[in-house]
Amino acid sequence: MKVMEGNEMTPMNETGDASFSEATGSPRDMSSWPAPDISRMGYNPANFAYWIGKSPWVAGYSVYYAISFYDAETQEESARSAWWGPKTDPKKLYGGFGLIRIPVDPTGRATARRVWRKFEGQPEKMICEIPDTTTTKYQDDVL
Repeated sequence: MKVMEGNEMTPMNETGDASFSEATGSPRDMSSWPAPDISRMGYNPANFAYWIGKSPWVAGYSVYYAISFYDAETQEESARSAWWGPKTDPKKLYGGFGLIRIPVDPTGRATARRVWRKFEGQPEKMICEIPDTTTTKYQDDVL
C-alpha cells in the first residue's frame, strides 16, 4: 500500500508503518546501519590557509561537526555521529576546518556522507554532502 505525502507516494503496511518495505514485504532494519564512528576524525592544522573573518567565523568561535551516512537511492540516512568538538581556530585566522579521516560506512550501504556543523549558540545545519564513499577529507568554507 502507498500513501500520498505531499507530492510523494510513501510505502506503508496495513498498520500505517512507513518503515515497511513494499519490495520485500518486511520491515526495514534501520538499526543495522551504525552511526559513523568519529573517534579517528581530526583536522589538518595546515588548512587554515585563508581568512574568512565573516560571521560566524569570527574571533572566539566554537564549532562542532557531526557526520551521517546517506543512501541517495533510498533517501535513508543513518543516525548522526556524536558531535566532534568544540574546536576553535588555533592559528587565529578565523577560517574553516580542514576535516580529515572522515569515517566511511563499514556496511557499504551509503552512497554519500553528510557533514553537519553547529556553532556555539547557533542551530545545527548540513553544510556538505560528500557524494562518494571514499573521500575522507573536507575543507569547511561555508558561511
